[in-house]
Amino acid sequence: MAPADTQQPLVKLTDISKAFDGKAVISQFNLSINHGEFITLLGPSGCGKTTILRLIAGLEETDSGSITLDNEDITQKPAEHRHVNTVFQSYALFPHMTVFDNVPFGLRMQNTPHVEIKGRVNQALAMVQLQTFADRRPHQLSGGQQQRVAIARAVVNRPKILLLDEPLS
Repeated sequence: MAPADTQQPLVKLTDISKAFDGKAVISQFNLSINHGEFITLLGPSGCGKTTILRLIAGLEETDSGSITLDNEDITQKPAEHRHVNTVFQSYALFPHMTVFDNVPFGLRMQNTPHVEIKGRVNQALAMVQLQTFADRRPHQLSGGQQQRVAIARAVVNRPKILLLDEPLS
């Protein structure tokens, strides 16, 4: 893969519109996110922040407009092929699985070689300081620890962009 052009935005939303049940939630929305940039979307509840994240992630379809990632139009690309990972407010951890088994879920779906998975999981758990919790199940963790497992599960896939919905709630 060729190196990214850091002069161009990493993510670009152009004239994005989305309605639910005929009610416009997002109208002609534009946003550029540059390489290495951190941004925060602020606004009242129900103004469309989560919808924007879901559109970027490919979990919702736009009604109009385009989304590019690294100069590639991903507007119609399925979520699993976007190189985007999202940590939602609910964390969506599998209660019957250990922390160590929760983290590589996406890697298993991508058929990543087993020998590579262990190292990447250990690296992700170290990043969120949960190495000693690897054998625990989600119900044995605090809310903050569960959130860190969800973050580890997102970054272990090495996404081009990481989206966090309500990261401070």
